[in-house]
Amino acid sequence: MSTNRTIGGHDCCHAFELRASSDAVEIARLTTQLGYELTEPQATDRLSRILLRSDQQFFVADLDGRSVGWVHVVLAEYVDAEAVCRDRWAGRRSSSHRRIGRALMGRAEVWAKERGCSMVRLSSSATRDAAHRFYESLGCTNIKTQYALCQTAGPGRGRALCRALRSARGPAS
Repeated sequence: MSTNRTIGGHDCCHAFELRASSDAVEIARLTTQLGYELTEPQATDRLSRILLRSDQQFFVADLDGRSVGWVHVVLAEYVDAEAVCRDRWAGRRSSSHRRIGRALMGRAEVWAKERGCSMVRLSSSATRDAAHRFYESLGCTNIKTQYALCQTAGPGRGRALCRALRSARGPAS
């Protein structure tokens, strides 16, 4: 599904569902802006799995034919909460950054509502004050401060992930 998002009477970008991992180069580049390490082959591999899942969606913002941002939405249900969607997004650092973020978050919210989600939850590093102001401008409320902990899932495999998450802890959302 494709949607144009208009803000202040101006089209800011085109948000669409990613159906193939062909944008992996741009996805990897945008992701590294957040402080995460992600190579094109890793992005291609992960996106190919994500795109097969019905409980997740990956939206890309396109501006003048270039990928300028993405949002990854995951449907989650917890025993102590109604259905929620957790998301993560990355956008090109530019003057249109906030418009791109608004378009992507708006599309993620529509997807969540279509699946009966009562809320969209997201996490943002305690050091990202500008991101917090942005989320608050969308109507989000800070509900708690917490630690993000990681434990390896098996020999070797999880250690690299935990190291990557630990190294990205500062600037990551």
